[in-house]
Amino acid sequence: MASANKQQKRATRAKAKAKQNRTQRAAAPVELDPNDDRIDFESVDLTELFKKMIDAEKISQQAMCMAFLEDPLLELVYEQEGEEGAMDFILAALIEYRQWSTEVDEAGALAWIESPAFQADYVAASDVIAAQTQQKAN
Repeated sequence: MASANKQQKRATRAKAKAKQNRTQRAAAPVELDPNDDRIDFESVDLTELFKKMIDAEKISQQAMCMAFLEDPLLELVYEQEGEEGAMDFILAALIEYRQWSTEVDEAGALAWIESPAFQADYVAASDVIAAQTQQKAN
């Protein structure tokens, strides 16, 4: 687990990135290179993922984390953006989800992500997925 200082830096970066993404979506569309096959993650509609997450959250917060972590989009983000870019995306997406699902402000969403209960459920979900992946590999 990352140190509290590193988590705070990531959270700050994610918060800034989420705000930047919201303002960019409000701006005029940008012309993209038609030969670029990379996905523009800043313009990806996360509504379907959020619907899966909110349904899973009715079961438990850990189930919601698993629904999020199992989404194929995260693997694409990791492949294209690397670990740091993926962490930024994850934090920004979780902040957006919390704002979307509960209409809480950004600070409230960040407090939820940083809460010990969420951290424990997120790590537990990650461990379950890692164990399942390991079993499939064997």
